[in-house]
Amino acid sequence: MNTFREDVERAGAYHGHICSGQCIGVKMARLGMRTLGLDPERDRKRIYVFVECDRCPADAIGIVTGTRIGRRTLRAMDYGKTAATFVDLETGNAVRVQRYQRRHPAQGEDLIAFYEAMPDEEMFKVQRVRVDLRPCDLPGKPVEVQYCAMCGEDITDSRQVVRDGRILCRACAGEAYYTLLD
Repeated sequence: MNTFREDVERAGAYHGHICSGQCIGVKMARLGMRTLGLDPERDRKRIYVFVECDRCPADAIGIVTGTRIGRRTLRAMDYGKTAATFVDLETGNAVRVQRYQRRHPAQGEDLIAFYEAMPDEEMFKVQRVRVDLRPCDLPGKPVEVQYCAMCGEDITDSRQVVRDGRILCRACAGEAYYTLLD
């Protein structure tokens, strides 16, 4: 298993720099995996992670756990919280790890050494949780494909909206994050 410093350096290389967020994300991921009794190197196919922020810790969590959005093993839930839920796909056991103490090193202090020395219980709250994953949420090929009655685009894995008996994509149902210009 990698050392804390090695994981932070790998996360920093992926993220583009080493920062507090990388250290916190590495620490969260290692704690979540350890609490579930999983080894980050050996059990990568068993882990599914929900990250609750779209900031630095999310990249570090993905690096340590080996989860990826494109593999359908990492899901970003932008709640604006430094928290993540780790689900063991084999057992269904899940834990949510949330930072509850904001701690930062003093100016000039070794960032990695500071976070490595910080006891997990001083920095995080761990809660056992239940996550109900549907077959369409799991890794692998799409379980189903529907087509939007308005734009014709395909919609995979139960992400459609049904309005007045018609299958619509979220954009055509008025839930788009973008505005069409032409």
